Amino acid sequence: MSKSWGTELWDQLSALEKFTEKGIDFLDNFNRFVRERQKIEMDYAAQLKRLVKSYSPKRKDEEEYKIYSSLRTFKGVLQEVGSIANQHELVAENMVQSVFNEVVKLRQELKKERMDHLHEAKQEDAHMEKSRRKLDSCKSQYRSAHEAWLQAKILFEKADSDDNRTKAEVERAKSTMEQKDQFREKQKNEYILQLKNTNEDQQEHYSSKLPTIFNKLQAMEERRITCLGKYYETYADCHKKVLPVITQCLDDIQVKHGQAVTPAEDSQALITKFETGNQPPKDLPMMDLDEPGGRGQTQAPEKDNVSIGSQNGANSLPGRGKAPKNKKGVFGTIFSSKKGSRRWERGRLSGLWASEEAKDFSHLPPNQQKQKLQGKIDEIQGKIDQEVKQKEALLKMRDVYTANNSLGDPNSLNKQLETIGKKIDLLRLELNTYQKFMGHTAYKRNGKVVEFKDKADGKGGTPSQKSSPTRSSGPPANVPNSPSKERPPSSPLSPLEHEDSFIDDDDFDEDEGTAADPKPVGTCTAMYEFNSDDPNLLNMVEGEVLDVIEKDSGDGWTRVRRSDNSEGYVPTSYVNHL
Repeated sequence: MSKSWGTELWDQLSALEKFTEKGIDFLDNFNRFVRERQKIEMDYAAQLKRLVKSYSPKRKDEEEYKIYSSLRTFKGVLQEVGSIANQHELVAENMVQSVFNEVVKLRQELKKERMDHLHEAKQEDAHMEKSRRKLDSCKSQYRSAHEAWLQAKILFEKADSDDNRTKAEVERAKSTMEQKDQFREKQKNEYILQLKNTNEDQQEHYSSKLPTIFNKLQAMEERRITCLGKYYETYADCHKKVLPVITQCLDDIQVKHGQAVTPAEDSQALITKFETGNQPPKDLPMMDLDEPGGRGQTQAPEKDNVSIGSQNGANSLPGRGKAPKNKKGVFGTIFSSKKGSRRWERGRLSGLWASEEAKDFSHLPPNQQKQKLQGKIDEIQGKIDQEVKQKEALLKMRDVYTANNSLGDPNSLNKQLETIGKKIDLLRLELNTYQKFMGHTAYKRNGKVVEFKDKADGKGGTPSQKSSPTRSSGPPANVPNSPSKERPPSSPLSPLEHEDSFIDDDDFDEDEGTAADPKPVGTCTAMYEFNSDDPNLLNMVEGEVLDVIEKDSGDGWTRVRRSDNSEGYVPTSYVNHL
């Protein structure tokens, strides 16, 4: 049977008071340890995050981190280190919530409970002390009464034995003695009664009341120790919970990123990035000083290594001298012939290339330029696909509202549809621009591809203004993106090599591949004048009557035909169907 504080330590109240105080102080000490440990975790997590931020790729280097496996995987390593930092933050957070706050709460509870128990013990001690003082008082009174009775007895005996005393004096001494004896007996009885009460109080104090209080202090202290053990376990558990995640992060660094580094891929990526497509220089010609008139002269080497997109001489070959200042940009080499030069000059004079030179990546070599353009096309096409999906969702919602007006007003979606339509038109226009930079277009005319070269030659469309379609009497301001006779596909055509991008005028016959003219499905009248240089669009004057070949399919364009069998697309909002 285990011993208890109440029976074994009945006389050690002051020792128990000090011991329990030290126990509560130890809770404060443990909490300071947890707080400092939590701060270490937070500081470590912050240092890891600063490390990740310091070594993360800058914006100018992001492209390289996408290309090379060694850099791409290092970026993954940084992400895993960032995840480890997050786990250490979680450790610190759990320590505060599950340990620190709980210890603070327990300390407050134990401190109050200890004060209550000690206060109760001190009250019992005070009650016992009071009983003892009362007993001492009764004892003192009894002693005084007894001494007074003895003195009176001696005086009576002396008076009784003295023959000179009168009988009255003897009787008076006897009466005094009897009175003192009665008072003595009274004080004795009070003393005996108080002695009994004090003994009972003392027995109850040391056998019942004080042991009960000490046992409560013992239970409180044991609960404190038990909670400390649980807090130790919780403290360890805060770390153990994140170890699987940290281990997974380290495994990913080792397997997912470490083993994903491929030297061959990086070598090919370097080739892809810096490959110009140029041919190595030919042998340098010999300078023969013996030939007449050949002193100091050399035969000019053939310039067969000029980059398509070279403008500033950055891609010129060593030893060839400074690049000419009047490089023609991305189409400089393509239009190197006399005929091509005329097209180039016409394009420049007409302003056709003025707004496009800045974004055609013409400063890059051909292969790199092609990659940049294709990436831009893919990016724009992705945006178009997103907008189209959103538009389709709104159209379905409008159909639902139309079928059941209680769900909503279908007209409330028109503004959103109009906004999305404008975005799609702008994106398609931008897509068409970059497709033309690639040397092809998604549009067709009379069954044949309309190449960008045709526009440079002035073949496509009418020789009207190069700006947006003109308006004679205030037509709608928003003109949709130019369509094709066959609608543009959802994804751009595969890029063509720059040298093969443009088809000569004689490469196809006007009658070759021409489909049978479709029958009109109605007629319409032009409400406004419309002019455009796009070969897929048809110019018209106000009041002109046209045959409708294909009605508007939702993109804002109607396909029409003139009486001279020329056909193309016009804005639906510009015509009035008859």
